[in-house]
Amino acid sequence: MAGQRKNGKPRRAHGAALAVLCCLLAAPGGVFASNAPLDTLREASADADPAPLGMTDADLGFSRKLLPDPVATTLPTSSTPDRPPRLDDPLAGAWNFHMARRAAVAGDRDALNTNLRAALAAAPGRSDYRWWQTMQAVKRFDTAGLVRSLPASVRSLLASPLSRARLVTGLHQAGLLLVGFFWSVLVVGVWLATWQHLAHDLAARIFRDRRHLVRTGLPLLIPIVLVCLKPGWFGFLAVMSVPLLVAARGRVRVLLAATWLAALVLVFPAWPALRMAVPALDPESETMLLDRASVMPPASRYLTPLRERLATAENPDRRARLQTALAIQEARRGRYTASNELFAAVLDHDPRNYPALVGTANNTYFLGRLDGAVRRYEAAAAEHPNQGEIHYNLAQVFFKKLFVPEATAALDRARKLDFEVPTSLDDDRVTGFAPVVYPGLTAHQITASLRTEAGLYPVLVTVSSWRNLLGVAPVPPLALVGLPLLVALLMISFSRRQQDPRECENCGVPLCRTCCKVRDAAWLCASCGETADRARSDMILATLLKNRSRDEGLARTARVVRYGRLVPGAGHLASGHLAAAWFRLSLVAAGLFLVSAAWSFDPSAGWATPGLALETELFHPRWLPLPAGMWEGWASLKVLSGGALLALAWLIALLDGPGLKRGLQDRHSLVPAATARKVAGEAH
Repeated sequence: MAGQRKNGKPRRAHGAALAVLCCLLAAPGGVFASNAPLDTLREASADADPAPLGMTDADLGFSRKLLPDPVATTLPTSSTPDRPPRLDDPLAGAWNFHMARRAAVAGDRDALNTNLRAALAAAPGRSDYRWWQTMQAVKRFDTAGLVRSLPASVRSLLASPLSRARLVTGLHQAGLLLVGFFWSVLVVGVWLATWQHLAHDLAARIFRDRRHLVRTGLPLLIPIVLVCLKPGWFGFLAVMSVPLLVAARGRVRVLLAATWLAALVLVFPAWPALRMAVPALDPESETMLLDRASVMPPASRYLTPLRERLATAENPDRRARLQTALAIQEARRGRYTASNELFAAVLDHDPRNYPALVGTANNTYFLGRLDGAVRRYEAAAAEHPNQGEIHYNLAQVFFKKLFVPEATAALDRARKLDFEVPTSLDDDRVTGFAPVVYPGLTAHQITASLRTEAGLYPVLVTVSSWRNLLGVAPVPPLALVGLPLLVALLMISFSRRQQDPRECENCGVPLCRTCCKVRDAAWLCASCGETADRARSDMILATLLKNRSRDEGLARTARVVRYGRLVPGAGHLASGHLAAAWFRLSLVAAGLFLVSAAWSFDPSAGWATPGLALETELFHPRWLPLPAGMWEGWASLKVLSGGALLALAWLIALLDGPGLKRGLQDRHSLVPAATARKVAGEAH
């Protein structure tokens, strides 16, 4: 018996140990669960079936509802960061962009691509970096790169009011030059097309003889006198257009008037978009200070002027903008409490202020109050549900709390809202405070700041270096362009001879009411009238009139062809083919613009525009006020493209001769036979 009891104790002990082990394995939340990491926990229903024996740790469906609810998640103050880490680095982005541009000059494509990718990774919001990438794809004829970069460039441009303002300035200046070139070519073309009429009218007004003998060189007096007066480019074109608008007829007059009105619109100084663009170009403006303070690292050159301006600001909206920028600077210095005080003042004025809501949540996160940060992020997301930055920041707090499923869901939500989640910082989520986004001032706030500062600058300051180019310095460009147009319109309105025939109905020679001879409602020039007076028979009259008509018609056809070869489109203006004339004039104007000025517009060159260049930066302050430092050489793509357009325009002009001849019918006598007989009878 003793041996059996002795041998039975171990068996009973082993049986008891096996029973306890089975109970532990069968109980939910048992011993093996204590080794499961918190990031495998997920929500499960309370009545879920217990996991069967043999399942691995990853298969166990533990529920947080079975764990005690924590009162709060607060980290010790000593473990919070002195300065918040950043997702972006604008200083590194600027340096890498500089190195990319140097690599482009040196022709090192690998270094260019490497530094440009680093610049965009360090500062993804810079639209000039993306536009430079797009321009490089165009220069290299990289279609795939252009397709990839262009949408991002457009999105970055539309997202930034400052970039849009600078684009407005560049488009305005380019439009001025392009319209100026087209207007110049059009004036030359219409001048050639109406040369004979201008010579006739000037002879009538200067010499006042009854026959108004045409002096072919008289139209040259007008440009010679204007050049001596130095009215500027647009002033010269405006004054030159006055006699042309009065003398022109039909659709040619419409085209000239439309071009004149386009120039008048461009020199109008009070366009809101143009006025609001000025502060975006001034590096010392308050708008630029707000933008830099919201993006750049903390520095006294931002803090001091922000505090000075805030001390004198009385407008509540302006104070809120200054407080927002100052709060972001304080937060980047690690002064989270001071930053929260400024954000609180902003929220008192505007409870839905987006950067203040997110900035306060960020400060709470970096102070180690993780649960409070979650509540603030959720409140911000309720006010601004379409902002991906909020969900990205919330994901970082969840990762800090080791709530991986919730963090993953927040990241997915951020991606769906088009927030580009960085991948280089994934390894830093658990060990420390992951970077979060401090959003700068919203587009609405930047626009309001631009609108507030717009009135502090003089009108048309965006073309300050073009004063001599546009007109006489003391005369505003609007008056210099608009007053001649008003004079021309008044002359047309009050003229009683606008409906009079302008050409002889037989030979097409210019005439007027004074020098013509009317025979049975037919207006004839002095020569045709004298021929009709001297004719002795109907046959002789018809023959003489027809011969003169053919001679003048052949001479006119030769002139039209010559004009068309000299200035593409001038011949079509003279023959009345407006669509063909507009196409050829546009080719010439676009080519001249590309060769002479398009190279000075580069969206990636710090948004520098030629109208704002200093005199020392120009080729010549009067004759060529364009930045010399931006000249890319004769072999640049823009210059070569402009030269190709000009060559194409003149090639078409050389081939237009036969077509122009076919389009101009030979003139014949328009005087009916009965009228000819009557004229011959009166002659007897």
